[in-house]
Amino acid sequence: MVFKAKFIQVGVLAFCAVGMSCTYYQNEVIHLPQPKVSRPTATLEASYTTTQPNSITSPYWKTADYLPIVAQNTVTGQVPADDGLFNVSGTFRGLLDFNNGKDPKITLKAAYDDNNLYVLISWKDTTFNASSANWIFNGPADPNKIGSTSGWTSQRSDDKLILSFDMGSSKRDVWNWSLALSEPLGYAIDMIDNNGNLSTDAGNKTFVRNIAGANNRSGPQYQWDEVQQELTRAPGGLTILDPGYYLLTKKNFVGDPVAGNIVFQNNCARCHGKNADGNGIDEQAAALNRPGFMNRYTRSAFVTFASSSSHDGSTDFSTLTSADIDNLLARLRGYSGIPGYYLQNPGGSNSDVHALSNVLLAKIDGNNTKGYSLLLVRALTTGNPDDIIFNPSVGQYQFNLSASDNDDLNRIGEASNQLTFKPKPL
Repeated sequence: MVFKAKFIQVGVLAFCAVGMSCTYYQNEVIHLPQPKVSRPTATLEASYTTTQPNSITSPYWKTADYLPIVAQNTVTGQVPADDGLFNVSGTFRGLLDFNNGKDPKITLKAAYDDNNLYVLISWKDTTFNASSANWIFNGPADPNKIGSTSGWTSQRSDDKLILSFDMGSSKRDVWNWSLALSEPLGYAIDMIDNNGNLSTDAGNKTFVRNIAGANNRSGPQYQWDEVQQELTRAPGGLTILDPGYYLLTKKNFVGDPVAGNIVFQNNCARCHGKNADGNGIDEQAAALNRPGFMNRYTRSAFVTFASSSSHDGSTDFSTLTSADIDNLLARLRGYSGIPGYYLQNPGGSNSDVHALSNVLLAKIDGNNTKGYSLLLVRALTTGNPDDIIFNPSVGQYQFNLSASDNDDLNRIGEASNQLTFKPKPL
């Protein structure tokens, strides 16, 4: 039944007897209960629930109140000092760069039960950025940083969302969600800020540098082993990871990109362009320097396609030796960008903050038309000294929020707000 009015007023009843005056009765106005809807709040209010809202589509979130964030620039104008690290400052101008200058519309919702705190964050970002210091060979220059980008360099960054809670004594518990380094395994990076000194919590991190030497020009040590990358996350269940951006199962890197560049320029550049950007003589030739693109090819799949009659360059390809093919693939992967880190399961206090988002991790491509929805889940008490203890009876906890769009250093967000635990219903 659909009610189209907010209340029902019962009509007037009149009782009259013969030879007597009439007596009139009128019922009280009956107010119908209104459905609960989400309303803005002044602080982030966590309501008690007996049903775990451990999915971004859990019914609880549909009507939960929300805290709107008026984003401000928090860190801008920064580039990394380390040599060999370029084009990792996508939020260099803060709000002017984040989400292409459009309002990110950040909102937060929260809940708690007898064991956990749940925080759901939503924000707008026009593109997925899932790289972190990826290996690019002869890559583009950085408009904000001087330095040579010849040979191997580490380039590109990812999208991040950071919450930090005041622990007292100049310490903050920091939850750093990274699309490149933590989301694929279902976690946020758990960190502690001790009087301005930031470090990861005790235990294995979710990420390890994929590096053949000692610096950001050394090149990759590993590449994808060509086996489908599957894992089971909690929450989240079975997940497949895109080898274009993620390196979970790996083998030693194969080929020489210097020799491969000679093969490419002699056999491929005419159609695909000398920078593999698709600007060659063949208007139908694909751009091969798209992030992640060439990392998705197994060697056998690449050979099958390149030697097929549907490939205009199949005649040239047929002249290549096996070593030429290995070197060419190394060069092509150096255009797309080989993952700068490989992934591993976290341990100890580094595995305390679980994360689940709306990102389809099996293939990350195209525009982020729906924006991000991110659910963070952590036990109220972990028992670890580098984690904040949430006691709902205390009432409020101060927190900061920041977000980065394709950036390692620059951020937007809100400097200070309050998490409020609402009392359990009687």
